[in-house]
Amino acid sequence: MGREPQGGPQRSCIACRREGGKSSFLRFVLAPDGSVTPDLEDKLPGRGAYTCIARRCLLDAAKRRQFGRSFKGAAAVVDSASLDLLVQEQMERRISGYLALANKAGAAVSGGDAVERTLKGAHHPGLLVLSQDISPAIAEKFEGLACRAGLPVERVLTKEALGMLLGKESDRSMVAIMSPGFSRSLIREIARYRNYLEEDSGR
Repeated sequence: MGREPQGGPQRSCIACRREGGKSSFLRFVLAPDGSVTPDLEDKLPGRGAYTCIARRCLLDAAKRRQFGRSFKGAAAVVDSASLDLLVQEQMERRISGYLALANKAGAAVSGGDAVERTLKGAHHPGLLVLSQDISPAIAEKFEGLACRAGLPVERVLTKEALGMLLGKESDRSMVAIMSPGFSRSLIREIARYRNYLEEDSGR
């Protein structure tokens, strides 16, 4: 995640009051019906309310009715479970979007044999993505290959979801991302997602 320029806009979490640059927070706006809506791309108009990129801060802000205070009483009562789910769905869509774009740009290699050849070849990918439901034995093998090649490994989505994103008729348990740019973007987005869920990367 990029750093904010010195002197750039500062925000504070409405739950824990931590301060920092905009990229350190999740932004929320009011929809026309008064519902609180996540704006992870910072593109929606209107006044924003911010929480840390952490589920506990979102849930705490909802419990303490901080969204209502931030929007000066205009916000409807926040269903914390629904808002939490919306944030997760938006984060998953961003990860899926980068994977689909990498595939469309010809920067994704999928399938066990093809990925193995790539990992053992001269031109290494920038990232290896494994599905969350990959078999332990296959995961161990490819994590070992990636480790020897000095590559980061991330686990995200299901085999079915990866197959659909890559336009394949069958499930895919792994995809190697060849583009440094797409690799960096995916690593950043996956890190944000894990940070929100407060999970270890498992690497």
